[in-house]
Amino acid sequence: MPSSDLLIEPAKPGDEVAIAELVQALADYEKAPSENKSTPESIRRQLFGERPVAECLLARMAGKPVAYAIFFASFSTWLCKPGLYLEDLFVLPQFRRQGVGAAILQRLALLAIERDYGRMEWACLDWNELAKSQYRKIGAKPLEEWRTWRLAGEALCRLAEPKNPAAADPVPPMPSPPEDAGKVIIHTDGGCKPNPGVGAWAAILRQGGHGKELVGGDPQTTNNRMELSAAINALEVLKKPCEIVLHTDSEYVKNGITKWIIGWKQNGWKRGPKKNERVLNEDLWRRLDAAITSHTVEWRWVRGHAGNADNERCDVLCSEEIVRQEARAKGVSRR
Repeated sequence: MPSSDLLIEPAKPGDEVAIAELVQALADYEKAPSENKSTPESIRRQLFGERPVAECLLARMAGKPVAYAIFFASFSTWLCKPGLYLEDLFVLPQFRRQGVGAAILQRLALLAIERDYGRMEWACLDWNELAKSQYRKIGAKPLEEWRTWRLAGEALCRLAEPKNPAAADPVPPMPSPPEDAGKVIIHTDGGCKPNPGVGAWAAILRQGGHGKELVGGDPQTTNNRMELSAAINALEVLKKPCEIVLHTDSEYVKNGITKWIIGWKQNGWKRGPKKNERVLNEDLWRRLDAAITSHTVEWRWVRGHAGNADNERCDVLCSEEIVRQEARAKGVSRR
């Protein structure tokens, strides 16, 4: 029987510190203390934010948090019902064998029935014989014929990459104005989230009925560097002299390459009233200057998010690459 002073309640905003401490205690118990990346802030965002992704039950004895359960809804196509997936159930060691874990499981089972869920499921470490024996006692069965497969970290990022590491899938043809016939038409975009922060660049190249998408990123950069990188990579991929129309929604790139660069080069790549400040992003401006030497380039500014199909597509590619960059930065966890 659980203690009479045991209280199990849904966690609420303000409980994130207690939950974070219990999650760390679980990581310590599973001999993986450094793999826990959760913080009170991230727990508050994921459990109590605008779009909660999971729920939590918090157990207290004499007012002290002693256990917790994190769970969320799964779905069974054959039952055509939701299920309750139990991600974590942890009781502090000094409060075990007092019915706390069993009481939490009973509360979760009641919740599943109230919500018309078809089942409860969870994973258990193979070495945790104590937990497995308790689960068998309540009627749970291990799915011996099933193995959980996980894709995470760098492997997840690789699968999300375009099939060709240098280019995404071929782009559908799009007609060019008659005056641009025979020219290489390029659209570019770049950005960060936040700025400075994780960034990405993208470019779409077209000539005749052919097209190519290029994508790249940087875990720590700026909007301007990504806008420059998009133009540079698009130009550097061309192996022979071309007549090019390059569209950018960055006035910084267009004005820099058509106006400001003349003075920068005359002043030894310096700027400012006294011409004693190095040009910002000098390395990329030098690359861009070198990349256009064998081509004839017409630079056209386009307004971002104004309905230009290729500019909008570049924005989507950048957003997807930022997600991949963020995933790489988070690393891999065993749980």
